[in-house]
Amino acid sequence: MRSSFSVVFRFSPDSLTWLVSRDETVLSRHCRKRDAVREAARLARADGHAVVRVERMDGTVQCRHRYGRPGPSGSVSANGSEQR
Repeated sequence: MRSSFSVVFRFSPDSLTWLVSRDETVLSRHCRKRDAVREAARLARADGHAVVRVERMDGTVQCRHRYGRPGPSGSVSANGSEQR
C-alpha cells in the first residue's frame, strides 16, 4: 500500500500556510507552495512507495505524483507493456 502525502493550503491566525501532511499528521508548514511541494516530494521519495497530492488554494486537486515502483497488478515491464 502506498503512503499518502498531501500539500494543502490553510489559513492560520498569523499567516497563510501551506501544510505538508501524511494522512492526518502535519509534518511541516511553509510560506511558499513550491517549498511545500519540494518537501512533500522529498518525503515521498524517501518513503519509496508514496503518492503526493497537491491542492490549489481553493481546495481542488492540482496534481498527483506517484513515487516508487508500480505494484504487482498493472506493473509495467521494461518494454512498456502492461503485465497482469
